[in-house]
Amino acid sequence: MRVTKSEEYGLRLVMSLALEKTQLSIRELADRETLPEPTVAKVISRLRHTGVVTSERGRNGGYTLADSADQINLAQIVEAFSDPLYDRSFCDRVTPNDEPCAHDSECGLRPVWRGLADLVADFLSGITVADIIQKSSSPAMYPTTQPIPLDLGTNRSDA
Repeated sequence: MRVTKSEEYGLRLVMSLALEKTQLSIRELADRETLPEPTVAKVISRLRHTGVVTSERGRNGGYTLADSADQINLAQIVEAFSDPLYDRSFCDRVTPNDEPCAHDSECGLRPVWRGLADLVADFLSGITVADIIQKSSSPAMYPTTQPIPLDLGTNRSDA
């Protein structure tokens, strides 16, 4: 999985809004995060369309979090900018000429991709914006998740 610039910027902007606890304009967010205003406008628009932030128009308008920082998790923010890591239509997209996958009924990779997607989604869903803000001021690290071994029906020797 590769984190995109938009995902990173989205996380940073949400953290800025959470730290300020007040309405901020595009210009104020751009200044705080040292990002160009057009980039902030594009990213904040995606966050607004997915319900992570709300906006108020007008001279004194700006953006605020749609919910408290302890109710917004990282998965919500990342999903505003990207497709799921794995979905059921994945197999249809990777076959040539839109033909059905030859391995549809006996696919050994599908459980791997689904398991990876579930691990990432569970990890990101378990971290709130409030968690990040709290941990950024302390040296504590996030726990790492150990992958769940998948039984793919093969015997491996560690020789």
